[in-house]
Amino acid sequence: SGSIATSSRGNLGEITPLDWLPHPGYEFGSIVADPLNPKVSYAGGPGGGIIKTSYPSGQWIDVSPSIDTKLALRKVGNQPLVFSQRNPRELYAGFQCLMATADGGKRWRALSPDLTLKPGEKPPAAPAAPVRRGRRGPAGAPATGQPAAKPAEPPASPADGPANPQPGQTPRSDDDDDADRVPYDDGDKDADEEAEQQLGPRYAIESIAPSSVDANIIWAGTNNGLIKLTRDHGATWTDISIRDLPNATRADISAIDASHMDAGTAYAAVDCHASADYKPYIYRTRDFGKSWTPIVAGLPESEAGGSFVRVVRADTVRGGLIFAGTESSVYYSIDDGDHWQSLALNLPVTSYRDMVVKGNDLVVGTYGRGFWILDDISPLRQMSPSAGMGPAVLLKPAEAVRVRRNVNGDTPFPPEVPHADNPPNGAIVYYYLGGKASGEITLEVRDERGSVIRRYSSAPIPPSTDPPPPVPDFWVEKPSPLPKEPGLNRMCWDLRCESPGAFSHSYGINANPGQTPASPEGPLALPGRYTLTLTVEGKQYTQSVTVKNDPRSPASVADLRDQFALQLALYQCTRDAWNAYHQIAGVRASISAILRATPPAEVETAARALDTKLLAVGGTTGFGVRFGGGGGGGFGGAAAGPRQPTFATMNGQAVRQLNTLDSGDMAPSEAMRKAAAAVCADMDKAKKSWALLRSKDLAQFDALLAKYNLKPIGGQTAALAPERAVAR
Repeated sequence: SGSIATSSRGNLGEITPLDWLPHPGYEFGSIVADPLNPKVSYAGGPGGGIIKTSYPSGQWIDVSPSIDTKLALRKVGNQPLVFSQRNPRELYAGFQCLMATADGGKRWRALSPDLTLKPGEKPPAAPAAPVRRGRRGPAGAPATGQPAAKPAEPPASPADGPANPQPGQTPRSDDDDDADRVPYDDGDKDADEEAEQQLGPRYAIESIAPSSVDANIIWAGTNNGLIKLTRDHGATWTDISIRDLPNATRADISAIDASHMDAGTAYAAVDCHASADYKPYIYRTRDFGKSWTPIVAGLPESEAGGSFVRVVRADTVRGGLIFAGTESSVYYSIDDGDHWQSLALNLPVTSYRDMVVKGNDLVVGTYGRGFWILDDISPLRQMSPSAGMGPAVLLKPAEAVRVRRNVNGDTPFPPEVPHADNPPNGAIVYYYLGGKASGEITLEVRDERGSVIRRYSSAPIPPSTDPPPPVPDFWVEKPSPLPKEPGLNRMCWDLRCESPGAFSHSYGINANPGQTPASPEGPLALPGRYTLTLTVEGKQYTQSVTVKNDPRSPASVADLRDQFALQLALYQCTRDAWNAYHQIAGVRASISAILRATPPAEVETAARALDTKLLAVGGTTGFGVRFGGGGGGGFGGAAAGPRQPTFATMNGQAVRQLNTLDSGDMAPSEAMRKAAAAVCADMDKAKKSWALLRSKDLAQFDALLAKYNLKPIGGQTAALAPERAVAR
């Protein structure tokens, strides 16, 4: 057990052990990254402290204000640490008062008095000698969670002046939820009550919710059922506690979340399981806490693992979309909590302790020490209780980030190495069908000029004519048609242009089980705006999607454009070579049919001579399927010596160069440009040779065929092989 830091997307096509970093934080408590520097984080740590960790060194220090023993700050086991939504330099920490630092923990100041006190209630009197039983600290120290010296008064509020508070030391607390309420937990109820009478309960702030609408608004909930609000950044606080909570002094305000749309709206999750009440409690206020409305319709009350609510979070984009995590599952509401629905999907039955909406994703953390990410919640943001769906709806995709599937250049990890799936590559596209479509449905991607760069279809994909790859089949991606089932469907545009025609396909060493596509693939589309067109039963539905470049990319916009221009030139070479080869193959097939029919000798001689010339221009295929990659990557790796360019060989050369350009964002090197120019020059020569054959040699042969009353073949060409159109 402990803390870790991990990537939500791995560079090797999956999240591997290489993406996990050990973190010195404890297994309980909060952990937050600095919004201005994600290499710095804060977490609960040894001695009940707040540790500040810096990467890549991994060094950490305790910056908690409780290091000073004069204040006797107390906290819950899962101490809340939250950054301001409006001031990314200000970090809040929950004790019995709200503490804040704006310089990374060098200096702290109190933003509140003791918020665990009810209106008119005075701080507890100084305790007598502590009762030494149950959980204890080191020898000579009081029981866990209790100060060694007489507690000082709570820190003064900002209204009393800018002086810094006198902090105090809080020994390490246990991660048991119920340990937040009393200092002992040895099963002796009478001893607990006696200790609580002498030392006072360990009440402290359990949840903090700074407003993203108004920087002066902060909501705070305690582990004794109180909710306090400041609307002037701590100068004054108002008690806005929920009335008539069951057994309020043993009720945790386990989570508060402020609306991102309305300053007066907030949501509170209340955990009453300490008093054997396992039902869900969520409340909503729309008037700064003057009134609270229970919002639990649709939440089960008798789940086997418990139905009490641990966390509630409001979406950062769509008002009224909120999420809740209970002791057993995850739920969502699209009508501001009036009705709840399950969002469990493939989640296990376990305790969901925290969740965060990050961009377009929902991330949850469990008490099973697990992270789960729901990739792309944009469909939930577009749902409305009153909106009708109609026969088909194409939902607007979220922004897509231009990243590569896998940048590994070495032997891939075997499947048995522990790993987690990466999120889908590219733009996730959702569409709703009111019923099963009777015919083919298609999805086309157009660039800003209106050109179709990718087309997907629900039609069955013809089986591959390639020989089986020389690798276990479980590595290979199995393309599937565009889904067209009734209800919500999902596909992913991988941000690539249509795959070019190729006479041989390879499966790169940057492999992932079941996700290794056949190469070559089309170039990655440039950052920009693209239009999606879904066609169902003859009717079209359109949406736009924005593609942004990988923020980690070392290339500039100009670099990307230069690279894409070179890729397009090579891409066009592959297509021209593919098309011309099949045209020549069609003519040769006609000649072969003539020869099989035992033509006159003059025709036979001319046919064989023409076929030889066609072979010299078209070339032959049959390179098969490869795994891995060839040396030289198509740039300077070919054998020296004179060569006769053919459409088949030029297709292969252009494909190899495309594959090399695909490994990363870069401005093409001089060698790359020269190699591509050589292929394009050879292509021009081959096209001229083919044009000359058609206008002269083929025309003469057609005249000879006419002399013997045989059907001319000059205008015949073979049907071109279809471009691959698949959904992944």
